[in-house]
Amino acid sequence: MEKKWELSFCGLNCAVCDMYKASHGDDKLHDELVDWFQKNIDEKITSISCEKCRGPNAKCWTEDCFFRNCAAEKGHTHCFECDEFVCEQLEKFGKTAPHHARTIENMKQMKKMGLEKWIASQKEVKFCP
Repeated sequence: MEKKWELSFCGLNCAVCDMYKASHGDDKLHDELVDWFQKNIDEKITSISCEKCRGPNAKCWTEDCFFRNCAAEKGHTHCFECDEFVCEQLEKFGKTAPHHARTIENMKQMKKMGLEKWIASQKEVKFCP
């Protein structure tokens, strides 16, 4: 798989994810995201930290990621491999942000085509806004 594609369990592309970049040297982006989260999610957030769900510490930005835990329990590499795809939790996730909905549509294609063929068919890497 090319370096520009590093897919999480739920289909997000960590290679282009702002959360990951903000955790690894992009201080301006980090501060912008903390500010956004404080205003929109939780005023107590003071830092963003993500080691990717497949990273050495297996710590994505939320420590209790349902998708990482579920896939690991079932022995899957991606949610689209599951017999329950698209599950209720993934449907809820898809409604939280446009790029989350896009990941579900992408995973439907990955399931149909196969991951490598799907990646080869992509003209550009486009996930997070």
